[in-house]
Amino acid sequence: MKAVILGKANSRRIPFKNYKPFYGQQSLTDILIEKLVRVLDRKNIFLSCENPDFRSTAEKWGVQFIHRDVKYTLLETNTVDVVRGVCRDVPGEDDILYCSCMDPLFDDYETMFQVWEEERQRHDSLNVVYPTKNYFLDQNHAPIGFGFGHWHKYSQFIPPVYQISWANEILTRECIEHCGYMVGENPYWFDAYNPTVDIDTEKDWELAQVIYAHYKEKNEA
Repeated sequence: MKAVILGKANSRRIPFKNYKPFYGQQSLTDILIEKLVRVLDRKNIFLSCENPDFRSTAEKWGVQFIHRDVKYTLLETNTVDVVRGVCRDVPGEDDILYCSCMDPLFDDYETMFQVWEEERQRHDSLNVVYPTKNYFLDQNHAPIGFGFGHWHKYSQFIPPVYQISWANEILTRECIEHCGYMVGENPYWFDAYNPTVDIDTEKDWELAQVIYAHYKEKNEA
C-alpha cells in the first residue's frame, strides 16, 4: 500500500490551509502524516505539493516528496486528470490511499486497511462515509425516511443517509486508470463515526480546531 497526501499549498479560501498551524505548531499535514506513519512504512508515504518550499515538511517526517505539476492543483482542471496525474507520480503498482488533510479527526486507518485486505478481491475502491440519522427534507421539503404526523419516527428508526468525506479513498491502479475518479465502479463503503468537519471556510477551520483540541486533550488526559 502506498499513500499519497493531497497537500497542495495554493488553497483559495483558506491560504496555506494544509500547512499553517492548526493545533499547537502542528499543521493539518503534520497531523495526517503522524497518523499514517503508525500504519505505513515512511518510504511508502508521499506528500504531493506544487510548492517545493514544503519539501521540508516531508523531510521532517522522513516521508517522500512529490513536486506536483501546478495544473493538478487548480479547480479548473478536470478531476479525472487530477486523480490520474497525482497517482501516476506515485511509483510502483501498489494500491493507493488517496488522502487529503481535511478530516483531522479520522484515525481508523488500521481497521480500514484490514477491511480492504478482506474486500479487495470484490471491490476496486474503498471510500470513507459518515452515516447519520437526522430529520432531513428534500428540495421540495418532503421528509426523507420519515413522515409528518402520527407515523412520525424517532431518529434511531430513520434509515441512515451518508456523507462522503472525500478525505480517504483506497484505489487500485486499475481503478485509477479505468475510472480516473475517487470512487470506482464497485466501491466498498467504509462507515466512520468520528466527529467530522469539512474545512472549507475560516469558520469551518475554527470549529474543527475546537473539536480536534477537545478530543485530543481528552484522549491524552
